[in-house]
Amino acid sequence: MSRPLARKCLAPGTSVAPGEVMIATAIGDPARGLLPCPAAPLVGGVLERRGLPVRYGPVPHYAEASQSDDGAVLFVTSALQGSEATGIAAAANAVDGLAAAAARAAVEEWSATVGTHRLLGGVSPWCEGAVRALEQARETVMFTDGPVYVYGWLAASAQARDDLAASGAVFASALSEVPEGSTLVIPAHGVPPAVLDEAARRDLRTVDATCPLVAAVHAETRRFVERGDQVVMIGPRGHAAAAGIAGQAPDHTVMAESPAGVSGVQVTDPRRVSYVLQPGIPVEEAAPVSTALRSRFPALRGPDPDGFCYAASDRKETIRAIAAASDLVLVLGDEDEPDTRQLAGLARAGRAKVHVIGDTGQVEPSWLAGVGTIGLAETFSAQPGLGDRVTTALSGLGPLSVTRRRVTTEILRAHPDPGIS
Repeated sequence: MSRPLARKCLAPGTSVAPGEVMIATAIGDPARGLLPCPAAPLVGGVLERRGLPVRYGPVPHYAEASQSDDGAVLFVTSALQGSEATGIAAAANAVDGLAAAAARAAVEEWSATVGTHRLLGGVSPWCEGAVRALEQARETVMFTDGPVYVYGWLAASAQARDDLAASGAVFASALSEVPEGSTLVIPAHGVPPAVLDEAARRDLRTVDATCPLVAAVHAETRRFVERGDQVVMIGPRGHAAAAGIAGQAPDHTVMAESPAGVSGVQVTDPRRVSYVLQPGIPVEEAAPVSTALRSRFPALRGPDPDGFCYAASDRKETIRAIAAASDLVLVLGDEDEPDTRQLAGLARAGRAKVHVIGDTGQVEPSWLAGVGTIGLAETFSAQPGLGDRVTTALSGLGPLSVTRRRVTTEILRAHPDPGIS
């Protein structure tokens, strides 16, 4: 199919300096009035990657070259989003041939992708426990006089943590950094009992935002130890929840990160061994470890699966489902972060093409060739609002339907039939 040609017009009253390209955020169409240009960041991104300085702004008026002979030269096409028209346009200085050629090329490249698309999005990477803890921290800061101290790492985006700090929160890595009588927020991953005991001794007002599922693992660890068991915690040592779980009974808790690590687990009585799972890790990844433990300790006892945290498992399955239904998956985040690499790997396991982007302008027009369904996968390192900005930009390329797909594990508890004795 031949590439659509951009109309060359003049934009009276619009000034563009030599060497730069102005990306239209709106254009005053003579027949249809002011048209929005939501795809402007996509057009600008192409030009920036080619080394041209760009700026963004509206072009209130444009006319055919024969009707005016002043102002910047404008290259423009339009698309339909339902019954509404949108524009794709870029302007350059009328005597700057190189900038004008680059502006025309960028508009025509994106015009070639115009068509009907379906956007398939997932959910926020942050689980309900993390969202709940962040809201509790925000409310505490809002309604507390004086500084509010957050203990350790808070599961939230970097922007959310920065905003919280700007509102008055202070992040402390140790209680020694918190003045007596202050307010202390415990994050979703929880803390060892020793931290809570010290906070009470120092007369700190504690707001415990520990995730209920994490708190349940704490309670189960204590219960296993109280009945005389040694507890094996399954999960990575560096996980935020590990210290809080192990701290429930530090002399009776050991870790197993992998099936291979089970051979190194030392217990006092092999008949008195239980295990717990760290919340926040995929449940299916723990299954080989628990199987290896049971092989070594046949009397092994474990927690009720009804209490497992399925958030990480559901997130993985959601990404797989999105990738399986998409021609292209855009993974939103920092490509150097482990979470981004993991999600990109999950998406690549399907049939879709996969690209990692940290900003809307990084999307390439060639990626959309032959693409009908575009999946979005948001990582922990994604900029706040990036998914919405990408969605808005893609809406400037023609009709766009937006749907959400989410895989959720539902716990169904069996109830005995009262008629059966």
